[in-house]
Amino acid sequence: MKRITTITFFVFILIVILSGCEKKEQIKIGFLYSSDVTIRFNKESKFFKERAEALGAGVIVDHANDNDALQYDNAIKMMDQGIDLLALIAVNVNTAENIVKEAKARDIPVLAYNRLILNCDLDVYISGNNEQLGKDMAGYVVKQRPKGNYVILGGDRFDRNAVELMASIDKTLKPHIESGNINVLYKTYIENWNPDHAAFELDQLLSSYPQSIDAVISCFDGMSVSCINVLKKYGLDGQVIITGQDAQLESCRKIIEGTQHITLYHPLKEIAYKAAEVAIDIVNEENLNEKYDIAYVNNGYKDVPTVQISSIPVTRENIDEVLIESGFYKRSEIYQ
Repeated sequence: MKRITTITFFVFILIVILSGCEKKEQIKIGFLYSSDVTIRFNKESKFFKERAEALGAGVIVDHANDNDALQYDNAIKMMDQGIDLLALIAVNVNTAENIVKEAKARDIPVLAYNRLILNCDLDVYISGNNEQLGKDMAGYVVKQRPKGNYVILGGDRFDRNAVELMASIDKTLKPHIESGNINVLYKTYIENWNPDHAAFELDQLLSSYPQSIDAVISCFDGMSVSCINVLKKYGLDGQVIITGQDAQLESCRKIIEGTQHITLYHPLKEIAYKAAEVAIDIVNEENLNEKYDIAYVNNGYKDVPTVQISSIPVTRENIDEVLIESGFYKRSEIYQ
């Protein structure tokens, strides 16, 4: 009898151990992004949901109309609905630490998507490679206009992506500036990556500055399109090299038209799919280092495990291959 009792006890312990090793069932994830004004984030939320659901998870998607207070409220609502992880594209990377702190207090891991949230205990960060992005963007312009006057319009100064991208652009241009081949007439960050603000800055420059402009390094397609409209006002559209990023549809049309010359395409589906896979692995307490090529980025609080996905330069020469043959856009959408 004693032996049977002992065996029963060990069987019970074994069941408890094994059940503790089982992956969590019916995972629920919140994907909360900044605003659907940024077209790529809207697309990525759908790709993320698609992949997570294919892996058996449920996904709640919402955005915050670029309002950090509203984003906080929406995050709390998601937590109250019992999410197991929050994927967050922060409206404000400084104030979003409050969302992370609340999540950690509830033992909910947080995945920072595209924008690194500062001074908090993040679990993981999914990002592009901003150093390579800047090299590709500025390097292209230097090849097209090895000499001349440049204008640089960066993103929001409080967005680490904008700061890192600007640093890479500066580094790429530095030897050409020092040689005297390139003169940076004007450089600034644009609050919230706002297209209207970018257009205003360029219009003010063109209306008052006597020197000609040879290139505008614009760091976001939305700003690029607004700047093209300003250049058109001065009869300079198509003559000034202009860059962008995100491969937004209007910019792709401008590339075919010849008024924008390059955009940097983030393979949104690949990024979102990877983020969904990482999110589920975190909930299941998988070792990320064994499954992914992990880098580390410091957010002021800790070195955050980071998964990076590089972007693809898109010009008139390869736009069909990269964006149409991949199925990202239909040919009829771009060629009008």
